Amino acid sequence: MSAVDARKEHYEAVEILGIPGLFTTLRIDRATIPKGVYAYDMQTSEQDWSQPCLLARHITVEHFGTVLTASPVPIPSNGYLDLSPGDFESQSCAERMTLADFEAQWLSPVKRPPKRKPFHKITPRRSAPTR
Repeated sequence: MSAVDARKEHYEAVEILGIPGLFTTLRIDRATIPKGVYAYDMQTSEQDWSQPCLLARHITVEHFGTVLTASPVPIPSNGYLDLSPGDFESQSCAERMTLADFEAQWLSPVKRPPKRKPFHKITPRRSAPTR
């Protein structure tokens, strides 16, 4: 299955390791994720497909789903984080939201410097030549 555009999907509101996030069972095209949003794939175990057991930047086999967060999840240097029961909180009647809704709720607005007036170089006036 090909990856989908992150901006066009509706997600389930979840928590991963206490961090608010969005969840989908689909693979997300990383190029469509805006700056300030972090994407992680989750993997299931062969024994229990109902819960994720591993979190990583990319999972190839036994893909459980993709979670998007507003802050980074600390992934160990080996690239994988083992998940324990309760690390991924999802509810059957969880709120559904778009990525734009999530950004508005969890990402702070970009602070831009105040607009400055253009700088005009002032040239001194020359006095009129005397005769």
